[in-house]
Amino acid sequence: MRASSMRGRASVRRYSSAIEAMGRSLLFALLGSAHAACCANVTETGQRLTYEVRQRPGVDLLQALNHATPIRGEAGRPFFGHTQWRVNWKYRYGVRPDGLCGITSVDVTLAVTTTLPVLKESTADVAAQFASYLAALIEHEEGHRRVGQTAAQQVDSTITQMAPMVSCRLLEAEANRLATDLVERAKRNDKAYDAATQYGCTQGACLQR
Repeated sequence: MRASSMRGRASVRRYSSAIEAMGRSLLFALLGSAHAACCANVTETGQRLTYEVRQRPGVDLLQALNHATPIRGEAGRPFFGHTQWRVNWKYRYGVRPDGLCGITSVDVTLAVTTTLPVLKESTADVAAQFASYLAALIEHEEGHRRVGQTAAQQVDSTITQMAPMVSCRLLEAEANRLATDLVERAKRNDKAYDAATQYGCTQGACLQR
């Protein structure tokens, strides 16, 4: 019996939004609940990254975020939130008594990395603005995480349910093709989610210039 494995490509979502003013402990509590176990047959891990924002009198929240964010898109455009997910899959297969090659076990993992700002210094009114915005930003980023979860679940169930084939080489090629296609579809769904929500604006994660 042999084993084969392959990694799915990461999908990254960004959007130019402002973030709610919450303490670091509350931020981690929210993200901690968001990065709980994905599903029964998929192992999910989560990493939380932050960057510090300092807003001083005479500077609005959008300006402070633009100055602080390390996240840059095309042409150097600043973004304030960032979610990246990666689906990895590994499976075992073997030749059955009837001579066909079938899947015997599947191991799928989902790794999610979320980057958000933490307000370290601000005026009272901006702190309140930042706080309400962060919740909306987290909600938007959770949507991207759910796209990754769906992809991981689909990869797991699709490979698990594959019918035996006449050779293990064909089975391996088909399993990797199906999994790769599912990850690529999920990446397109991530882009469609951003378009539908206007990068979080319809969910409240939007700052007026």
